[in-house]
Amino acid sequence: MLFGGMRPRALVDPPERPRIVITPRIRREGSAHAGSGVGMAYCVRTCDGRYFPLQGKAADDGALAQCNAFCPAAKMAIYTSSDSTRGIDAAVSRTGKAYSELPNAFVYRQRLVEGCTCTAESRIGGLHRIDVMNDPTLRRGDVVMTQEGSRVFTGGRRGPPYRDADFVAPARFPELSRDIRARLSELEMASR
Repeated sequence: MLFGGMRPRALVDPPERPRIVITPRIRREGSAHAGSGVGMAYCVRTCDGRYFPLQGKAADDGALAQCNAFCPAAKMAIYTSSDSTRGIDAAVSRTGKAYSELPNAFVYRQRLVEGCTCTAESRIGGLHRIDVMNDPTLRRGDVVMTQEGSRVFTGGRRGPPYRDADFVAPARFPELSRDIRARLSELEMASR
């Protein structure tokens, strides 16, 4: 016990620090929490794993319809991720299966899959074109390119079909920053 090297043992061990255990819930089809819109939602083409972000909430009735509108010739599924830093790597289906468990996850990165197309044309891998006037994913402030140049969607109507009046030149949309307007102007000049 000289110089504090040997101290008598405490009669009682110190209490154990509390542990926090987090158990993830499995999202079930039709569950109120499945795809609640928290985090990021993805449309996934199941034949090759190609994915793209889904606008709006994944729990919306129209979510799968949006995916199918962009890719009508392939079977689509919705995956959601609450971890924005990991994105699709942390995404799960409505039944709770991880994207990585999809038999064709990331196949699109390795090869083209015959017959795996969104357009049902001979082109492999393409996305279906949607007339901007009927695009259900548009949100106020979205910029679209037209024959006349860039236009900003004003969100003036509740849903498609939209009218020409629902789109204005970037200069007429006050919510766009000066920087964004300058970039759009550069794009238009470069495309001429």
